Amino acid sequence: MPIYEYKCQDCGEIFELLVLTKDEEARCKSCNGQNLEKLISAHNTVGSSGGFIADSQGSCCGSPNSCGNPGNCCSG
Repeated sequence: MPIYEYKCQDCGEIFELLVLTKDEEARCKSCNGQNLEKLISAHNTVGSSGGFIADSQGSCCGSPNSCGNPGNCCSG
């Protein structure tokens, strides 16, 4: 059951939605609109040491090991 992040093109609300079935219609939680844009969400994985794992190609910000740190593009 994936969780998708959407932005409503009508009211600007950004929200997450747990998708239970492939036939489920996504609607804005604020205005109930269906004019939605699916956003690309950063993926964080917690390793056995409890720290975040970033691949060697960079992270969601393009800077290695930047996801999960306060003040970066992924924290907000």
